Amino acid sequence: MENPTSRPGPGPTPAPLRELGPGDPARVGRYRIEAKAGEGGMGAVYLGRAPDGGPVAVKVVRAALAGDRTFLARFHDEAAHAERVASFCTAQVLEHGEDAGVAYLVTEYIDGPSLLQRVADGGPLSPGMLHGVAVGVAAALVAIHAAGLVHRDLKPSNVLLSMSGPRVIDFGIARALDAASAHTRTGQVVGTPGWIAPEQILTQQVSPAVDVFAWGCLVVFAAGGRNPFGQGTFQVMAARVVHAEPELGDLPGPLAGLVRAALAKDPEHRPTAQELLLALVGGSTETDVSTTLGESWTPPQPPPPSPPPIPPPSPSPSSGVTSQDAAAPDARHGSPPPPHPATEVAPPPQSGTSPIGEGRTESPQPVMPTVPPAPPARRAWPRRKGPLAVGAVVLLVGAVTGNYLLTRPDDGSRMAAKTTGGFPAEPLLVRIDTAPGWPKTCHGDIGTYAPGAAAPTTLVGGPTCDSLPQYSPDRKRVAFTRKNGDKTEAWVMNADGGGPRRVTDALAGGRVTWSEDGRRLAYMGERADVRQIYRTAIDGGAAQPLTTDPSDKDDPMCSPQGRLVFWSKRDGAEQLYSLDAERPAAPWTRITRDGVRAVDPAWSPDGSKIAYSRGAYPGGDIWIVNADGSAPHRVTRDPAHEMDPSWSRDGRWIAFTRGTWDRPVIHAIRADGTGERRITPPGRTLGHPGW
Repeated sequence: MENPTSRPGPGPTPAPLRELGPGDPARVGRYRIEAKAGEGGMGAVYLGRAPDGGPVAVKVVRAALAGDRTFLARFHDEAAHAERVASFCTAQVLEHGEDAGVAYLVTEYIDGPSLLQRVADGGPLSPGMLHGVAVGVAAALVAIHAAGLVHRDLKPSNVLLSMSGPRVIDFGIARALDAASAHTRTGQVVGTPGWIAPEQILTQQVSPAVDVFAWGCLVVFAAGGRNPFGQGTFQVMAARVVHAEPELGDLPGPLAGLVRAALAKDPEHRPTAQELLLALVGGSTETDVSTTLGESWTPPQPPPPSPPPIPPPSPSPSSGVTSQDAAAPDARHGSPPPPHPATEVAPPPQSGTSPIGEGRTESPQPVMPTVPPAPPARRAWPRRKGPLAVGAVVLLVGAVTGNYLLTRPDDGSRMAAKTTGGFPAEPLLVRIDTAPGWPKTCHGDIGTYAPGAAAPTTLVGGPTCDSLPQYSPDRKRVAFTRKNGDKTEAWVMNADGGGPRRVTDALAGGRVTWSEDGRRLAYMGERADVRQIYRTAIDGGAAQPLTTDPSDKDDPMCSPQGRLVFWSKRDGAEQLYSLDAERPAAPWTRITRDGVRAVDPAWSPDGSKIAYSRGAYPGGDIWIVNADGSAPHRVTRDPAHEMDPSWSRDGRWIAFTRGTWDRPVIHAIRADGTGERRITPPGRTLGHPGW
C-alpha cells in the first residue's frame, strides 16, 4: 500500500495528495475519507480518519476485483493473517471488511517517505541509515513470516522511512492478487521486475525465501541507488535474476556477505529472516532491534540541492512502469539506474502486460534469452564488524525467534543453526515400510530415524503391521498400533524396543495416545457400529468410554493438560474438537469451524497450539490453530498431500509426511513456515513421524 502522507515532514517532499473526485467515496466503513493518495492494480489508496480522529490509510479494492469471489476470499483470509503481524517495523493492519459492496483494508498511518523516494531525492543512504534499513526490514520479515505470511512483493516503495525507523507495508496483498489472476490466466508471473526471486520467475513454489531475496535487492538499492541486476525489460531482468550474479557495489564487507547469501539462486541456500536479524543485531528481541535502530537511525533529512532530475524513460509494456507512473515521475519512480552491463538487452515481449499494483507487473512467463548459467555462488559467513556476525566465532543469542548458535561451516557453503533454535538433534519415531502396499497391505515395523543417517534403526519388527508410534511423556516408553490378523491391538514397549507387551486388542483402528501422566492410553474402540474414544490403564483394568455420541471420530491426541483433541463428523465434515478427559460428559470445544476436512491433530509441547492436516486427500496442507480455535493459518504450501504432523520437543519444528499414502516422504518445517527440509533418506519409505 502506498503511504498517504498528508503533511510535510523531514526528508523528501512526499507525493501530493489529490482532492476527492465524483467517483471517490466520502466514507468507507467507520472511516471518513479526506484525500486520495494513489491508485494501482488492486485499487485506490485514501487518507482517512478513524472515529477518534487519528489518520489511517484506507485501501479500497477496485470494482473488477470486488466482483471476483476467489480474490475476495483470499483477500480477507490474508488480511486476517496480516492483522496478527506484530506492528514492530511494519504498518499495522487495523481492519478489513466490506461496505456497500466495497472491499477495503485499513492500516496504520505512517508519516515518512518511501525508500524509493528517499534514494531518488537524496541518493544512497548513509552507512548508519543503510544498517537501520537492513535491520528494520529483516525484523519486519520475521514478524510477517511468523504470522504465516509471505510478502511476495517487497520493494523500495513498500518500505517507509518513519521517524522511528523503517516500516514495511503491503504484506499479504500479493497472494490475493495471485488468486485473482490464477484462474483467468496461465503461465504468468505476478510481481515487480527486479525484486522477485528466481523461483517466482520460474513459477516454482513460493516460500518466505522470496522475501529474503528481495531484502538483499533492497539493501543493494539503498546502498547504491540501483538494483543489483540493473534495469531492462521484464525478460532481460528475469534472465539476469535466474542466471547472472548480482552486482553489490560498495557494500561493507560483512553486510555484503549477508546480502550475497540472501541473493542465492537456490532458496534452500538463503538464510531465513530470523538468521538475517540475528546476524545484524546479535539478538532477536524488540529491545535488541530497537537498540540497534536507535544507534544507527537518523530520520530522513532534506536532500542537498541537486541538478534537475533526468526525465524518466517512456513506459514500456514489459518494464513494470504503468501509464500513471510515466505521467507522474514522483517519489515512487526516481531516475532509473543505467542498464546492466553484463547482459544484452532482449527484444520486447510480443504479448502485452497489465499493471497489477503500484509498480507490479503481471507478465507472461518469459522465454529466457540465451545466457550461460553462472556458477553457484560460494556461500560464506561474513566477518564481524560492529553488530554483524563473526566469521569463525560462534554467536550465541537469546530468543524471541529462537535460540541459535550460528557458525561458519568448514566449507563455507551453508549457514548452520545448532542447539535449541536449530534443527532438532533427537531421532524421530517412524513407521518403516519393509514392502510396498500401505495402507491396503501393511508391512510396517517401528523404529527411529536420526535425520541425516543412512538408514533407520528398527525397534520392533516381524510379520505384523505396526504403525503410529507415540512416545510417552517421559520418553521412556513407546505406544503403537498393531494389526494382527483380524485384531487391532495397542502395544507399549521400552524406548529401546525392549519389553513389548499388548495393552488391549479392542481397537477399531487409528492411533493411540498417552495420558498426561503416562499411566493410561486413549484409543478408538467401536460401540454400536460407531467409533468411540476409550481410555484404559496400561497395567490393565476396565476400559472407560469417553464418548458415546452417534458421530464418527478418530485421531485422539492428549495435551500436557489432559485435554483430548480429535476429529468428529458431528457437524458434517471432519472438524477438530477437544474434551476434558477427566470430565468427558462436559461439552466439547469446537476448534475448526470452516467446514474443510481437518484431521491428524497434534498438540504443541506446551498445549497452546494444534497442528493438523487440512483438506481432502490428495490436497491437504499442514495448518496450525490455537487451542481455543483462534488464528488458524497454513504452514506448508505445496500441492502434494501433507499429513501426520508432529512437533519437536522445543515446539519450534513440525515433522510431517508429504505425498501419497503408499509413498510418503517425511519433511520438517519450522512452525513459522520457514526452513523446510526433507528428512527421509533416499531409497526408504518412512511414515508416521513422532518427535
